[in-house]
Amino acid sequence: MKIQNPWLNERWPIWAVKIIWLLSRLVRTRVVGFERTKAYSPVTFAQWHGDDLALLPHFGQLGTTVLVSHSRDGEYMAKAASWLGYRVLRGSSTRGAVGGLVNLIRSVKQGYDAVLAVDGPQGPRFVCKPGIIRLAQKTGAPLFPVGVAVTDKFVFKKSWNQVFLPLPFARQVVYFGPPIFFHSQMAADMEAQCRRVEDAMFDARFQAEELLKSWK
Repeated sequence: MKIQNPWLNERWPIWAVKIIWLLSRLVRTRVVGFERTKAYSPVTFAQWHGDDLALLPHFGQLGTTVLVSHSRDGEYMAKAASWLGYRVLRGSSTRGAVGGLVNLIRSVKQGYDAVLAVDGPQGPRFVCKPGIIRLAQKTGAPLFPVGVAVTDKFVFKKSWNQVFLPLPFARQVVYFGPPIFFHSQMAADMEAQCRRVEDAMFDARFQAEELLKSWK
């Protein structure tokens, strides 16, 4: 639904993200494995697109850089992410959108952490794109796969990525897997490297689910 009032168009993304942030305070969250990241600086975080709303409140406080598209939806996301404390760059990490990825690489080389949804911007779900690997190769920063598991959630079933919102009083585990390194001289078998990232992402989600099951 298009909002006609210009002031509302300007402000509603902030209201929406404030509601998401407040709801996240009511979710019992355990973060596991984040201490692994302390040995490196800067670092990159890899997530699936559907985990956006669950993870959005957690990375902003770290001043993490996020890449947001130039689309109208991207404009809303940029305003929301900025309010949460993210460093926002505009562009895309996909093939043909070199500017966005170059700016993200520059940001990491300047010492800022970055988070990237690896199966975007429009899917298919759970299929890694090369952007995150190029980012890690060009900067030397380790990649940490992030998995999420939650007991109760609302799934936006009409979205291509099945994005979900953890419900109040749910239990949630955010799991940071071991780092993956992509050296600049590594053989350019991008397909195999993408599968490597996918395997690590699925394992991170599995670990989060197992930890959630054992949470008494």
